[in-house]
Amino acid sequence: MNWDFKPVEISDKPLIDSYSIRYGENSCQHSFVSMYGHFGKYGDSFFEKDGWLYLCRTHLKRTGEKVYLCPLGNPNDKRGFAKALENVLADAASEGKRAVFETVTAKARERMEKAMPGRFKFTYSRDFSEYVYSRDKLVKLSGVAMAKKRYQYNSFQRKYEGRIRVEHINERLLPEILDFQSSWMFERMQEGDAPELMEENEAIQREIGEFTNLALSGIIIRIDGNIVGYAYGAALSDECFDVLVGKGDRKVDHIYRALNRKLPESCARRFRCFNWEEDLGDTGLRQMKMDYHPDVLMEKYIARENYE
Repeated sequence: MNWDFKPVEISDKPLIDSYSIRYGENSCQHSFVSMYGHFGKYGDSFFEKDGWLYLCRTHLKRTGEKVYLCPLGNPNDKRGFAKALENVLADAASEGKRAVFETVTAKARERMEKAMPGRFKFTYSRDFSEYVYSRDKLVKLSGVAMAKKRYQYNSFQRKYEGRIRVEHINERLLPEILDFQSSWMFERMQEGDAPELMEENEAIQREIGEFTNLALSGIIIRIDGNIVGYAYGAALSDECFDVLVGKGDRKVDHIYRALNRKLPESCARRFRCFNWEEDLGDTGLRQMKMDYHPDVLMEKYIARENYE
């Protein structure tokens, strides 16, 4: 077999959402928005068959390997899941390659081991672990562990008192946000920051370009009428919100503390938890996310066919 995987397009959102929201375990890797926004990097493409959604990362070219995400479908259908895994292995074998599954959750790993004992070798991937926080933690900043964050947020409020305005993002604001993003990007590149920012910037451009069709929501923060930061995301499920992007003017003291609180406080109230995605091995980003003491550090694995 050799399936014709279809590149994700805006029109595919309802179909992919029907799987990812029910079976995606609140992982950002299963978000349609991420698939669409980061298509240039991953080339996420899909194929649907017999109640299972197959996802292939077509832009990740590796010698002798074909890269997939774990098939999405009813986790209680053990026979169907085993068949879905067999289908993936057969698809890779039809090209003379070995199947590799990226960002496998702990629950998916357990199902894979039970479905095909000894068939896969799993490697823990700390860089792809996802950080999940309760809304109460981000909004209230309660307790000794959050005392520094609480102080910094209150310092922001005091310093700019009477000058702050928070607005929900709408279509009218998008050109202004893109201008801010362009300035933010220029400053970071002048500082010699990592080229990975270029790919992220392309994803932001794609996502903002389809803001309404992607069902995104977010906020901007103004001081004296000027945008000094913005953040947005999308639903991963009825209970979890994926924080896709947050950018602030670093000349504004504690702007990121403000964004981290005001997004769940003013924009995404109906969600119980917030996924801040991975740190991808960036030490500064990892420290920042760990400093907020995640309620869940979602373990992720890479699974390869085991030929030994």
